[in-house]
Amino acid sequence: MDVDVTKTPAVGGGSIGKRRERGLGPGAWAEPSAVGGGSARLLDRHWVGVGVMAAVAVGWYALYSYLRFRQGGYFGWDLGIFDQTVRADAHLHLPYVTSMQHNYTGDPGKLEWTDHFSPILVVLAPLYWVSNSAYNLLFAQAVLFAAAALPVFAFARRRLCGASGRPTAAYLVAAVYLLSWPLQSALAFDFHEVAFAPPLIALMVERADARRWGQAAVAAGLLLLVKEDMGLVVAMMGVWLLIRGERRVGAWFTAAGLGAMALTIGLVIPLEGGSSMRNWEYGQLGPTPGKAALRLLEHPSLLVTELIDPHVKVTTALWLLLPVLFLCLRSWIVLLGVALIVERYFGNNSFYWGQDYHYNAFLVAIIVLAAVDGASKFRWPLVRLGWAVAALVVSVALLPRFPLVDVGSASLWQASASVHAQEHLLGELPEGSDVLMPWPSDPYTGGHVNPINLHFTTVAPDWILTSDMSADVAALDRTLPAGSTHARYVSYASYEGWTIGRRVTVTVVQPSSAGA
Repeated sequence: MDVDVTKTPAVGGGSIGKRRERGLGPGAWAEPSAVGGGSARLLDRHWVGVGVMAAVAVGWYALYSYLRFRQGGYFGWDLGIFDQTVRADAHLHLPYVTSMQHNYTGDPGKLEWTDHFSPILVVLAPLYWVSNSAYNLLFAQAVLFAAAALPVFAFARRRLCGASGRPTAAYLVAAVYLLSWPLQSALAFDFHEVAFAPPLIALMVERADARRWGQAAVAAGLLLLVKEDMGLVVAMMGVWLLIRGERRVGAWFTAAGLGAMALTIGLVIPLEGGSSMRNWEYGQLGPTPGKAALRLLEHPSLLVTELIDPHVKVTTALWLLLPVLFLCLRSWIVLLGVALIVERYFGNNSFYWGQDYHYNAFLVAIIVLAAVDGASKFRWPLVRLGWAVAALVVSVALLPRFPLVDVGSASLWQASASVHAQEHLLGELPEGSDVLMPWPSDPYTGGHVNPINLHFTTVAPDWILTSDMSADVAALDRTLPAGSTHARYVSYASYEGWTIGRRVTVTVVQPSSAGA
């Protein structure tokens, strides 16, 4: 029952200003002092406890990432792009990426900002002052993913445990988050800007729940620097606040999210040389947003069929809901994720629909927090605790299906001679050389040479790194524009099954005529 509360004592002391409240149980909004009674301490043994959990998760995530990196087991394309981007930031250069564009010898490449808007990546630049390795990014990703456990714990503690209760349920919820399969899928697929999303989303929601609007706004502002579509999350955050009765704050969040997204896509990216339609993945609906909207109005059944067909979309949705026992559907917080689901499922890129890759990591903090909010509506503390126990059991049961269990596999601990061979050969080349190489090799340049991709070059680079010279040169010839001179390479150096080839120019001497 909704009641009007004026200076009503909060759960653990203090007062709650005049506002609409949904009762005074642990699901009610309360000041930060409501947890722990009296004046809340920034650090207590429970914060130390969840900090230890997060630290253990960092070790697990980082170890898995290191073993994969040492084996050359990553896809490489995305990791190589972000390696070049952040490495350029570290040297105070514009983030040009050679693997995304090579039209002539010495081409600096494509400006990464024209692809996606992720200026927050600059905060990782100091890592390259310490270590000259793309593994910096994988380690940072491990730390950022684990860091979200702290605001998740704070939110769950406030909502599920009350003032004097033991925070057992909050610990369990933090563990559910840390074991979640979307984080594992992201850790197994290179590095991406999504690493910043879970901690910032969790912090934004938790600070708003504590009614610390300034801190929530800072988290939202940082989230807008993660990727251009994070404006959708901030906007839906505002909708959630509007539903909760925070009309003024909610309106600001909604306006800021939509405004920032429109400004970034419509103005900032085009000013940097990109296109506002660069990431338009909805060609089956129409070539422009206006025509796509018109088609949906003419065929409203598409609003359903695009969400469920093909069936892999439904399967992924069920996998997302299963670890929290579908309880996130009992909370309006889930709206923050609905916008991202619609964005992905309406797209015609099949990579967006499945359980692989990194896309579901944008959703995991939202789903866990929404489930906590849903559980907080149970009247009895024992039921709330029972849900947390059951969610953890399910999360543990799902572990064998996902990548992090491979840390216990002997095969993952075997170092790869292939990676060492590639690093050795690339180190023998003149600094700044343009080298055609397979995607998995991109992260191992150490910034010494420029990786060139087969599908994004219009000229034959001066060098090639290959394990099959004839096949790769033939593939390059098929890719180059019609009329281009066939690429010719001779072996320059070989090591452990890998070869560096050097491009040569073949001069064809025309025979003199008979009467000359």
